[in-house]
Amino acid sequence: MQLCRLLFFAFLFAFANTAQAATVLVLQFHNNSEYSDLNWVGESIAETLRSELSAANEIVPMRDSLAEGLRRLSLRPDAAFTKATLIRLGQTVDVDFVCYGSYDIKLPSPDAALKDSSIQLTARFIDLRRMHDGPELSETGKLAELSRFEEYLAFQSLKYLEPQGNFQLDQFLAPAKLIRLDAQESYVRGLLSSSPEQQQKWFTQAVALDSKFISPEFELGKLALARKDYAQAISWFQRIPAGTPDYTDARFRLGIAQYGAGNYTDAANDFREVAKMFPLSEVFNNLGAAENQLNLPVALDDFRRALDADPNDPVYLFNLGSALLKNGYFDEAAKMLNRVLAQNPDDAETNSLLERAQKHEAAPSGEKLKTPNRLKQSLNETAFRQLKAMLQPKTSH
Repeated sequence: MQLCRLLFFAFLFAFANTAQAATVLVLQFHNNSEYSDLNWVGESIAETLRSELSAANEIVPMRDSLAEGLRRLSLRPDAAFTKATLIRLGQTVDVDFVCYGSYDIKLPSPDAALKDSSIQLTARFIDLRRMHDGPELSETGKLAELSRFEEYLAFQSLKYLEPQGNFQLDQFLAPAKLIRLDAQESYVRGLLSSSPEQQQKWFTQAVALDSKFISPEFELGKLALARKDYAQAISWFQRIPAGTPDYTDARFRLGIAQYGAGNYTDAANDFREVAKMFPLSEVFNNLGAAENQLNLPVALDDFRRALDADPNDPVYLFNLGSALLKNGYFDEAAKMLNRVLAQNPDDAETNSLLERAQKHEAAPSGEKLKTPNRLKQSLNETAFRQLKAMLQPKTSH
């Protein structure tokens, strides 16, 4: 076990020196205008930057990690922070760079339509490794072209973060990436909503307004999976194309939905695809669960792979114990199940399996053999993004 873990980390180290990915925290941009109902624009800018930097294999903590950092420092996400506070926040989330900024919106006349207003975006960076300020990046134009300005800002940001990178501006400004303003607004309002019902409404509206907008499709899949509407989740996740930032995560969640629907062969295929790209413990765990349902002996190997990297995880211990019991390895199964109970003595399902293991009984008398498994519901964000940056080479965007 220890040898496997050492080999795994040596494998990561071998790639770490060539990837040279930056860890970048992107904050919601501050609204300097008088229009508070346009606060969503600041989150839209940040979301585009997060997505594009991540797609270029920088390590970008997503909204959940940022929210935790803000919570720990008792900060509001839409506040205008001092430089000292920005540095503290970046150190709290443990990043190399902090990206922050502001925007101002002006109407040409009091009776002008909002779509005709002008916007000025300004982005700034703090390099926490060297403790100095990066360049100030700015864009000005019509609010209706917000998506174009966000993409250009992402291009400029990557040129700063990776001066030797072969980034092509025309790829950032490709028509498929330029999203309608009203679709962007619906998507961001969905992200900022705490109600699943409201999120469903906003994301559905975003897709209806711009059919090429992939991000709300991914979010709709997550909502469907959360309410165990597996058929709907499968439909949404299957629409996420390869090569897009959310593809790997969507494929992992597609596997969970296929498993929940009883499509174990499809689930196993989805998890295998993800494991080839990102050999993470949670992927091997879920792959083992699908294989176990298909009565494939290789399930034991994949459960062991998951446990090798995290030997005290109760989910991995439970699944390996359950599979060992199913295959008649009663004493080894009992050891694994006892380790689960050491962490949670009141786990009724584990107690039941342990009793069967101690009796050397694969299944209760007169009952059909059951193979209970527990799935991981999401990829470990930090491990996933670090591994993604290390394993995927820097290429033109």
